[in-house]
Amino acid sequence: MKLTKSSALPPLQKGQLWKTEKGHVEIMEVGKTLTHYRLIQSQKRVPTSLGRIQMVQDYLKNNGGKLVKNDRLAKVKA
Repeated sequence: MKLTKSSALPPLQKGQLWKTEKGHVEIMEVGKTLTHYRLIQSQKRVPTSLGRIQMVQDYLKNNGGKLVKNDRLAKVKA
């Protein structure tokens, strides 16, 4: 029996920034079943989208999402 490495992503939280193959995904708000997020590629203004949490997690998993430090959030807290 082979053990496979679980590639479980950390749970989505407000303010996270994920780097993917296609750009960045910024998590704006997280509710019980839905999340507000921004898919940032190279545009100046980025609309906020709404989707199921599982859908966003699947997108991150399929596109090689890696959690990175969100410098913009750090500036707001300081």
